Amino acid sequence: MFEIKFSNNAEKFLKKCDEKIKARLNELFLKLGQNPVPAKEYDLRKIAGEANTYRIRLSRYRTTYCIYWEQKIIRILKIERRKESTYKKF
Repeated sequence: MFEIKFSNNAEKFLKKCDEKIKARLNELFLKLGQNPVPAKEYDLRKIAGEANTYRIRLSRYRTTYCIYWEQKIIRILKIERRKESTYKKF
């Protein structure tokens, strides 16, 4: 079981997003806690040039996260609506 931690940007997004998206994201976070790379269930891609960093697509929204395998921690880096600057450096 992995522990999930949120960056400040991710927490801000969760506070201001609507309930429908929040419910879908909470379901995603529960699944990530059990399986940090759920490639069969979600549209998941590894971020090129980054170690252990992935993104998951939920309709128009992208969740970017990093996995720390030794500590069993998943850090949610960004949650945002897809736009041109979504995949700029963290």
